[in-house]
Amino acid sequence: SIVVGRYVSESALAAVGASYSLTNVFICIAIGGGVGASVITGRYFGARNYKQMKLSSYTALLSFLIISIALAALGLLVGKDIMRLLNTPENILDMATQYLSIYFMGLPFLFMYNVLSAMFNAIGRSRIPLYLLIFSSLLNIVLDLYTVRVLNMGVAGVAWATFIAQGLSCIISFLLFLRIISTCTDERTK
Repeated sequence: SIVVGRYVSESALAAVGASYSLTNVFICIAIGGGVGASVITGRYFGARNYKQMKLSSYTALLSFLIISIALAALGLLVGKDIMRLLNTPENILDMATQYLSIYFMGLPFLFMYNVLSAMFNAIGRSRIPLYLLIFSSLLNIVLDLYTVRVLNMGVAGVAWATFIAQGLSCIISFLLFLRIISTCTDERTK
């Protein structure tokens, strides 16, 4: 918001702000999904039933990947209509829709990162999501400044910056999670 308001325009800031209520819905769905998945993961982890933990983790990740792709496709199809229903002023509608379109493309990253963060917490590795969140936030700020000040991309620039920062954080999170759970073996098989 600071970068857009200071370096683009008040209309651009209004467009990003108008998108906030809709993006917040998706963030809440992703967080809720992560909490649900972490309950099951934590239960199996605590019981040292690592085979079931891995199966439930993979099932949750695949399920939420499919859900996020479906929601992203729906958002890309009807995003502008939703913004109209939210009474977005016409002078910022196109910018808000542009921002949302890029946001919807990154929805799978958002979902996967939130589900993975909750699973890290469930297996007692709560520092990993914290460090990845710090990394993602700092990268997002740097990319916001670069895309807006250097590349003059406006609202699309901040959306792409968020997409890239969340995407990298999600990929790193996924690789770390795979590495950690690959070391888990059932107590019963020892």
